Amino acid sequence: MWLVPAWAPNLHPLIVHFPIALLAAAGAVDLADLLLRGREPVRNAATWLYVAGAATAVAAYFSGVEAGRTAALTPAGAELAATHADWAFRATWLFAFFASVRLAMSYALRPGRWLVAASLVIAAVGLAALVQTVRHGSRLVFEHGVGVRAVAAAGAAAERTAAAGSAPVAAPAPAAARATGAGAEAEPEPAAAPASEAAPVTGRAGR
Repeated sequence: MWLVPAWAPNLHPLIVHFPIALLAAAGAVDLADLLLRGREPVRNAATWLYVAGAATAVAAYFSGVEAGRTAALTPAGAELAATHADWAFRATWLFAFFASVRLAMSYALRPGRWLVAASLVIAAVGLAALVQTVRHGSRLVFEHGVGVRAVAAAGAAAERTAAAGSAPVAAPAPAAARATGAGAEAEPEPAAAPASEAAPVTGRAGR
């Protein structure tokens, strides 16, 4: 898929943090609305955070389903992935329903205290399901290496390529050798000279 960069295993890890951040922020704004005793702009801000969080949660859920079809998992990892998917299903569709309720509360209904209290309870249940989803997804990454091994292999390949490209280069010849040109390479090694002089010395000693 053209949306997935070369270093990413799939689309899921690129978008999964958006619903977490948006829905957590929506819960915080809802709490502020409760403390401020029903300020309409604050409540509407929480509503749109829930809507954005629910939309990105749907995208994260389906991208996770697609990623699970291609992931290589051990039996324990597969069981954990199934649990993660179950919690993601609950959290996603609960917030999809709740976002529509919040839109009605902000723009179609005049919410009474009971409706506000019920919405807070639903939001708390949804956030609890989200926490369980995140917990199991984190275990998949940090305990089973899901989505990490491919990146690590790509990093190792890049390091090998860089090491091959930075192989040691032969040191330049000394200035005297460069001055004599190609003829300097044809000269015998200096170590050979003492050996050639040793033979005549030995011969004279023998005579």
